[in-house]
Amino acid sequence: MKTLLLPTLLCLLAYGCTAEHAPAPDPGITVTACDTAVITSSYVLTVVATNCTNRCHKGTGSTASTNFTTYDGLKSYIVANEAIFRERVTSAEADMPPGSSPKLAQSTRDSINCWISHGMPQ
Repeated sequence: MKTLLLPTLLCLLAYGCTAEHAPAPDPGITVTACDTAVITSSYVLTVVATNCTNRCHKGTGSTASTNFTTYDGLKSYIVANEAIFRERVTSAEADMPPGSSPKLAQSTRDSINCWISHGMPQ
C-alpha cells in the first residue's frame, strides 16, 4: 500500500499542475524590462560624458544651449525637448553622436529611454 502512495501522489501533483488550471494572464498589464530596471543618473551621465560632452555638449560654442555636463543641465534640456532628444539620441533612427563617432548600442539607448520614462531619477 505504501509503495502505491508515492506514485499516486506524484501523478496527482503532475496532473494537478497543468496550464489549463493556471489563471489567465491579465491582458491589461504588460510588464517590460524597463518597468523593473533601475537606471541611475550616474550611469547616464557617464554615457553622456563619454559620447556627448567629450566633443560637443559642454555648454559652450555653438552648442551652448545643450550643456550636458551636469545632471541639472541634461535634465532641463530633456524636459524642454524630450521628443527631439529621444528621436536624435535613443530612437532606432538616432543620429547622435554624429559623424564617424560610434553609435550608442541598442542596450544603452534602451537604458536611457527607461531612465527618462522613470522621471530621470538622480
